[in-house]
Amino acid sequence: MSAIYDNWERLVAAVLRKQQLWELFHDHSRSPSILSEASDFSSSFNSSSRLRDLAFDFARYGSFSGSWRASPRLVLISDFSPAIDIKKAYVAFPKFLGTGTFGTAYAAAVDNGVRIVVKRLSNSPSISEVDFKRHMDIVGNIRHENVVAVRAYYSSEDERLMLYDYYSKGSVYELLHGKTGERPAQVDWETRLKIAIGAARGIAAIHTTNGGKLVHGNIKATNIFLNSQHYGCVSDLGLTDMIATAFMSKARCYAPEVKNTRDASQASDVYSFGILLLELLTRKSPIDVPGGREVVDLVKLVSSVKSKEWAAKVFDADLLKNPTIREQMVTMLQIGIRCVAKSIKKRPKISEVLKILEDLNMKNTGNSVSPRRELIFVEDSNATFELEDMLRASAEVLGKGTFGTSYKARLDYGNTIMVKRLKDVNATHMEFQQHIEVIGRMRHENVAELRAYYFSKEEVLLVYDYQNQGSLSALLHGPGKVALYWKTRLNIAVGAARGIAHIHREDGWKLVHGNIKSSNIFLKGENHSLVSDAGLAKVTNPIKRTILRTHGYCAPEVNDTTRFSQASDVYSFGVVLLELVSGKPARWTDDDGKVIWLVNWVQSFGRDDWIAEVIDLEMLRYGDEEEAILVLQIAMDCVATVPESRPRMPEVVKNLEEISGIEPSNDLWDDTWGQGQPSIESRLEDLLDGLLPTLPLLSI
Repeated sequence: MSAIYDNWERLVAAVLRKQQLWELFHDHSRSPSILSEASDFSSSFNSSSRLRDLAFDFARYGSFSGSWRASPRLVLISDFSPAIDIKKAYVAFPKFLGTGTFGTAYAAAVDNGVRIVVKRLSNSPSISEVDFKRHMDIVGNIRHENVVAVRAYYSSEDERLMLYDYYSKGSVYELLHGKTGERPAQVDWETRLKIAIGAARGIAAIHTTNGGKLVHGNIKATNIFLNSQHYGCVSDLGLTDMIATAFMSKARCYAPEVKNTRDASQASDVYSFGILLLELLTRKSPIDVPGGREVVDLVKLVSSVKSKEWAAKVFDADLLKNPTIREQMVTMLQIGIRCVAKSIKKRPKISEVLKILEDLNMKNTGNSVSPRRELIFVEDSNATFELEDMLRASAEVLGKGTFGTSYKARLDYGNTIMVKRLKDVNATHMEFQQHIEVIGRMRHENVAELRAYYFSKEEVLLVYDYQNQGSLSALLHGPGKVALYWKTRLNIAVGAARGIAHIHREDGWKLVHGNIKSSNIFLKGENHSLVSDAGLAKVTNPIKRTILRTHGYCAPEVNDTTRFSQASDVYSFGVVLLELVSGKPARWTDDDGKVIWLVNWVQSFGRDDWIAEVIDLEMLRYGDEEEAILVLQIAMDCVATVPESRPRMPEVVKNLEEISGIEPSNDLWDDTWGQGQPSIESRLEDLLDGLLPTLPLLSI
């Protein structure tokens, strides 16, 4: 379930090197002022050149025997491939985030801006390496959009580190109560509801893991983070199973039966989630944070207010300014009170709580949680136009596809975009937002980037950049088709394969494209291909095989769009490869009116007949038959009838790269990637010798 990844090793080594340098420069002082300086991203030490110019020898801090060299490396959870340039990963700037129940957390930033969180567990010697690695196998496999993923871990005899994504929007605690010395920001009802629903979804996913026995054990606002859409994401997953410790006496977020981590249960998780709901409603803090707000017993507060003026004493004054949400606030309060019942048997399951919260959102009409009539720009896309600009633009129909109709729209100031109007969307606004967040995170040169979307009950629109070179289908089979030389076709194949492989690794290797065909592969620049329309099957009503089969790309095991899988994507891509080599469409009608399927047509010939019968005559004059035959063989492997017999996309990418001579991609790391390549570990041995002895310097 895991693989060695040297970029993380370099990154952590850089964090540790920075910390050690601070120790040296300040005579190993550990005063609060030094902590403040060492944790400041914008300190005078923010110049990477000063680090590069300083020659520092780790070896003088101890000799390292063979046992050190045999120590465990940093272990990467297999579905993660961080966007960190290895040439830039040797300089990082650590920032102390805080000390919690189970350890100390630091943020680290490298030169190219990528940030991670490094958590050093307390009481590490008390955790056996076997138990730690076994537990990492469980929590590392949880891939849910509302659970902060464990990206990597390090384990040795006396050290345990866990690496997570960095959430730039911070924790729910910071949002509600402000950072130390700062006033808290305004938080509307929409955001609070999204936090509650997101956190509940994350906890529900945790509770169904490991045979329904996994417990979080430390649910509180400081462990809930906000993603880019302001949904709650749960962090610090499952550490109670490994570390026995008493909870903070001043913390009022734990169930009364819980005295230490060994008492935690799924029922106590529900209790803590109830406290979170009360905190969202009251904006009062149940936990003690240095320099933070006064701790309040929220259960006691809510149960003690019985007068007619209870609303003013319980609810946050900012929420009371909006009378239209009063009923929803009361509903959430009732859910919270049920969760914090003293009797374990009276507490609901988190799945029941989630359903009530989602029903609450479904009934929510005419208020701030309802979709606003505006375009929502995803991730780093700049809002350069508005919905009204798009609606009044001159539009041209590009084509009707499986999931909707595509238009070319020319905006008033000259820019041209492609708008896809989805049909038969069956997702709620919140479900759609969460899925779009997964799609919007994809940033790859061979995947068409989703720029913005619009969602309402009547209309769902997706906005992409317009590709003026057209689709692969149009170039191969359209009325204005052009001669594509073999090298161009091969480059297109490699780019599309890389794009699909990147899509497959998203959402914990669970994302499926579901609509791969030559009309969804576009050209951008010279020999550069983009894959578009990823992941739309999940938010639309099922489409039956009888309709899908008319396109000629549908895998034999797919009965409707709910049965799409990564294996069926591989089949569809195999059909695209057959198109590139043969020059024929996926399906056509002969002179006798008989429908011909490309896969069946190619299979009707033996391998010895491929050159004469299958390969496009346009390519024969250039002497590329041998490469074309190799690609044909890959295509035939992809269109195998049995899904298990088909290769995975990273393997397809690797084989196509070898045929084309194109430099291998560096962003797809799994068990099939890089086989037969020289070991990276040998090049990092000296760096690792410096890494292991300096690990204790993480604590301050």
